[in-house]
Amino acid sequence: MKINKYLFTVLIIILVESLAMKIFMFDIFPSKYFYDSNGILKLISGLTIADSSYMFAANFYKFINIFKFDSLEQWSYFLGIVGMIPIVKIMMKNKQYDVIQYIFIIMSIALLNLYIFTLSKDFIQYLLFFIIYLILTNEKISNVKKLIFSCIVLVLESLFFRVYYLLMAIIMVTIYCVYLFFIKNKKLDKKSFIRLIFLSVVLFFAEVFLVQLVSTDNYYSIMYARSSVNVLRINGSIDAQTIIKELFGTNTTFNIFVLNYLLNFVRLLIPVELLFKSVKYLPFVVYQIIICWIVIKNTKQVNDNNVLFVITILSFFMISTIFEPDFGSFIRHESAMFLILLEMTNINKNYKVRDVNEENRNSNFSENN
Repeated sequence: MKINKYLFTVLIIILVESLAMKIFMFDIFPSKYFYDSNGILKLISGLTIADSSYMFAANFYKFINIFKFDSLEQWSYFLGIVGMIPIVKIMMKNKQYDVIQYIFIIMSIALLNLYIFTLSKDFIQYLLFFIIYLILTNEKISNVKKLIFSCIVLVLESLFFRVYYLLMAIIMVTIYCVYLFFIKNKKLDKKSFIRLIFLSVVLFFAEVFLVQLVSTDNYYSIMYARSSVNVLRINGSIDAQTIIKELFGTNTTFNIFVLNYLLNFVRLLIPVELLFKSVKYLPFVVYQIIICWIVIKNTKQVNDNNVLFVITILSFFMISTIFEPDFGSFIRHESAMFLILLEMTNINKNYKVRDVNEENRNSNFSENN
């Protein structure tokens, strides 16, 4: 398989980068960074107990621990190798990337090796998004089946791992319905993505409002999701460096929730306020802006080729707006869906190639007959 010199150079860079991150992370990061990893390591050894999500993670790692790893360093290198394999294979398959895409890849690999490819719950999330990626890129099944299978993955995850991903599955179905009834086969062009976002958010608010009629407990768990996590965080502490504060105060009413949600949605996607905290957050701001650019560039028109990727990414943004307590957590969790974002960077080109190949096959079939 031939690869161009630019791709080859970037592959070398990200492999060296990955190794460097693994070598230095244990010397650079404070002990707090390894708190969750150490907790999971203790759970694997059966030295303690924890909530269901941590127990699920510990049981998962215990099941795959065929090499009998007993240190964070061993797990870090092992998960780094496992995590990088599909990335390298996908890059070699797609081959062609532009400068912005290469920058995005290099920045993502740094985040992945520091925050995802470690003994953590986030590596499991990376694998689950990888399964969804495989579903979405499968050319042999219809969009409806892709949506159903993806939602099944999220529902199973909500049952055994992270409860709030059930909401992501519900939002994905909602957005797809919006696409079918208001976007598909209509000449909206550049307005289609904006209309999709607008209608999806409006329907989401309607769903949240209706939840209170069915389950008050679930309604308040959504309304107070962020404040309940941040209530014990102290201003100026290491746990509150990138905390997201509700600008209109606690969501005591539905109207306040709507105002806070809309503002937080924009704040997460374009987190320029981080620069007022410290210039050290500039790489994270740039990274998030690049992701927004990738999504917008490839959704000038929402169609059957890209709609499920748009739905997956948009629904993730929408649940993150509710549940992410700080910008750092959001970017860390977002990087776990790197493969879906990477596919989004080339989705229009990839489908053009597939369409051309399909036309050629049809043409050859007609000539032979």
